[in-house]
Amino acid sequence: MPEHMALPAAGLLEACDDPNLLGVPLWPKQRELLAEVEAGPRMHVWAMGRRSGKTTSAALVGLWSCLLRPELIARLGIGQRGYAVAVATNLAQARRLLADARSIVERSPLLHDLVEAATEDEIRFATGTAFAAFPCTARGVRGWPIFTVILDEAAHFQSETEGPAVADRVFEALVPSTAQFGDLARVVVASTPYGVGNLFADLFQRATSGELADALAQHATTAEANPTVEAEFLDRERARDPEGFEQEYAASFLAGGSSFLEPERIAAVVAERDELPPSHGRRWIAGLDPAFSSDPFGLAIVGTDAQVSDGRLVLGLARRWTPPKRKARSLEEERAIEDAVLDEVAAECLRYGARVVTDQFKAAGVADYLRRKGVSVRTEAMTAPTKTAVFKALRARIYLEALELYDVPALVAELRRLRTRYTAGQAAVVNPRVGGSHGDIAQALALAVWEHDRHGMSVGRSGGPTPQGRRGRDWRSVEYERAMKGIRPGMTL
Repeated sequence: MPEHMALPAAGLLEACDDPNLLGVPLWPKQRELLAEVEAGPRMHVWAMGRRSGKTTSAALVGLWSCLLRPELIARLGIGQRGYAVAVATNLAQARRLLADARSIVERSPLLHDLVEAATEDEIRFATGTAFAAFPCTARGVRGWPIFTVILDEAAHFQSETEGPAVADRVFEALVPSTAQFGDLARVVVASTPYGVGNLFADLFQRATSGELADALAQHATTAEANPTVEAEFLDRERARDPEGFEQEYAASFLAGGSSFLEPERIAAVVAERDELPPSHGRRWIAGLDPAFSSDPFGLAIVGTDAQVSDGRLVLGLARRWTPPKRKARSLEEERAIEDAVLDEVAAECLRYGARVVTDQFKAAGVADYLRRKGVSVRTEAMTAPTKTAVFKALRARIYLEALELYDVPALVAELRRLRTRYTAGQAAVVNPRVGGSHGDIAQALALAVWEHDRHGMSVGRSGGPTPQGRRGRDWRSVEYERAMKGIRPGMTL
């Protein structure tokens, strides 16, 4: 055994209950999870809702391994330092887990003196162990003597160069580093689910089915795991976004495919502003997703930003008209309701001088009415391939940050819900119906962006448009074409 300060020995639950050791009161579900970690097997896959205490639980596992398990120290070579390693969606998140661990150990009457040195990336202990935060990458993580691996929010692992495949690379690089500790090692893969096409979902399914003999899968909703979250809050969240609730709070693995747009990409193009006046842009185009009796009517108006020269598109206005709760008593009343909506739509389009592209639903009546009001209208049959092309154009603009939105909560929620569904070698966009919305504003926005980029100018190397090629040929940059395919800037194939 290396010449280090002797470790005290204690079980994980015992240490949490002892105010002189870890001294952390546990919720019942945390106690259940940690009891299984203490007993074994090596790998634990936790699918848990938001605010369920999984990060704190994982931090406790790391501290227990570093400070209260002398049997791990016995397997270190001379001069080796053993590690518990935390990887999260980014280094900042991993550092937060480490900060939680540091706060726990520094409050401990018996353990705080074991802290030899501490930075935001590593806590070194006088026992010859360390708790470290690693970035979400496979580079530089091989060859370390690691007895505990923690992958926090593993379903959300992303990389500029590898996309969601980085989760597999990190797992493949880190887990073999535990080999010298055998069954004494622990691997905790914890996350709120995020679709089904990722490493986390695969590990959970394989552990649940028994395919992974040394793995245990556990599931807990937010309500089951965290008794401090009020039922009224959860009821409001369920009513606001039923599908989002199932994923975020019920910890369900939704089978709708992988995310079409990453939340951070959407956030990057949302500016802190309100609607724009028509003078702020040029060549305004209005996208419509019309509906009257059962679904909302969506309108989005986009144009080229007149304040800059790089051809960025800006969202000038986004609107939604929800159908009345009471069904119209007569055909005349129904027409009056529809006409009132179209009058408002026409007024906004004329104010911006926008020409309109509209979904084919009720296209004849909508187009005729708007044309009588002096609005130029083109209809588009939204077949499955067209719908996918429309949303790919929107994705390309978002990936290149060549589109600026403003904070319309309903629109942002709809963009976040978009999914990619893979069937028979083909990828299609799914715009799920949630509550009273069928993604109406998102589809209107995508139509307007697509119409602009098809019949306007091409997107150039800077992310903005360039003049069309000779003889009207619409040519596009390599970056735009890659973004249309879902390849983010900096990602390699």
